[in-house]
Amino acid sequence: MNRIRGVNIGGWLVLEKWMTPELYKDYNAEDEYHLLLQMGDQKYDIIKKHRDTFITEEDFKWIEAYGLDAVRLPVGHWLFESKYPYIEALEYVKKAFKWGNKHNVKILLDLHAAPGCQNGFDNGGLSGVIDWPKGNNIQLTLEFLDRLAKEFKDEDSLLGIQVLNEPGISIDIELLKDFYIKAYQIIRKHLDSERIIVFHDGFRLNSWEAFFKENSMENVILDTHMYQVFSHEDSIRNPVEVIEKVSVLRYKEISSISYVDLMVGEWSLGIHGNTLKQLKQGYETEIFYRAVGNSLLTTFEKARSWFFWNYKLSEESTNKYIGWSFRDIVEKDYLPKKIKGEQI
Repeated sequence: MNRIRGVNIGGWLVLEKWMTPELYKDYNAEDEYHLLLQMGDQKYDIIKKHRDTFITEEDFKWIEAYGLDAVRLPVGHWLFESKYPYIEALEYVKKAFKWGNKHNVKILLDLHAAPGCQNGFDNGGLSGVIDWPKGNNIQLTLEFLDRLAKEFKDEDSLLGIQVLNEPGISIDIELLKDFYIKAYQIIRKHLDSERIIVFHDGFRLNSWEAFFKENSMENVILDTHMYQVFSHEDSIRNPVEVIEKVSVLRYKEISSISYVDLMVGEWSLGIHGNTLKQLKQGYETEIFYRAVGNSLLTTFEKARSWFFWNYKLSEESTNKYIGWSFRDIVEKDYLPKKIKGEQI
């Protein structure tokens, strides 16, 4: 099989406040929806400037030179046409494919923000609500995926489509499975079996064995996101226990999934502040980040693919959130200076 190593290009076409706080500094908004409402008509110039500068061809050139195979590109349900207050972004996805074709970088299109929001997070475009299962939002999502597959099916650099990012754990899993089956059938009408179709685990990694064994699906991947910073347990781990989690425990989790190819679609070197307080700044902190980074890379080689979250952050966030900007941690030597893809 082809192992895929890549980075996410988040914060570009779907905003998250923590990644680009400079955009939010003059507004009292926590998500893209409310930010754009408050910006009014000036939102067009502000968002255009952000999209024109945050990611450029130079970034794809860097990704190719580093040796990565692909990018995971989050898009919102407003991609094709503006849905108030969101602003359509089709021209930028087309630019990404142009750059991907030129620089040998595959693109995994990821529906990151669905109608109604599927997880209540700001990365779903609207925080605090999970209305995706209500009304006709699921049908609208299926129609969007149909158009997405039809629009980009002939792009040489299309790796595949992820049908939905991080559907909330409160969403009934049977409803989610039914949606996944319909989404697969719709997308596969347009994409041949060489293109992958990706399903997120809905924060229930061990609930999918029967689903994949009972449904005949070609070239599909189960996506899980593996961080070591968000839980209560993460807040009380010492540095050695963090290394144990990202190596031994994560390796066991990945090894337990044998019925479908697995993708770690998001991970980072983000570490809880309580753990970092136990280290002396400087030498101890640097060797710890290197140890975590190399342990994660070693562990995730057990999966079919991985995508680091995120390729870059704004300057303010890069300085504040150490371990989340791929380019920054490569420059800091927390990860190898180069990765070369290979046939496994």
